[in-house]
Amino acid sequence: MTAGDADRVAELVTQLGYPATARDIERRFSALAGREDQALLIADDASEVVGWMQVVAYPYLETDESAEIRGLVVADGHRSRGIGSALVSAAEAWAARHGCQTLRVRSNVVRDHAHAFYERHGFERVKTQHCFQKSIQA
Repeated sequence: MTAGDADRVAELVTQLGYPATARDIERRFSALAGREDQALLIADDASEVVGWMQVVAYPYLETDESAEIRGLVVADGHRSRGIGSALVSAAEAWAARHGCQTLRVRSNVVRDHAHAFYERHGFERVKTQHCFQKSIQA
């Protein structure tokens, strides 16, 4: 991914359910670009960005380092063409190069199609959890 992909990535992030502007994506991209502990990847078709993914390696005290797909979306109209599979394969390769033996992904409980996609790619459901959030003053 490059900063020039921000417009299209913002559209895809919004399709995923997280409304964002190109300016939001540019700001976030500038904070993430070049970090060794993660990768921001795009998939393109005829010079159009049709998917993106973020994969991150996490060191933990309680377990060995693992990687997690933090976001993955393929554009409406481009699904079921192998693009998501290619992104998952890229995440697996990236994780292996970074010494991770486990790749995780979290998916909202209402995303049945995504669950089936991940299971087809060898992911197993290992737990259900609740996500808690609290706004803080910076």
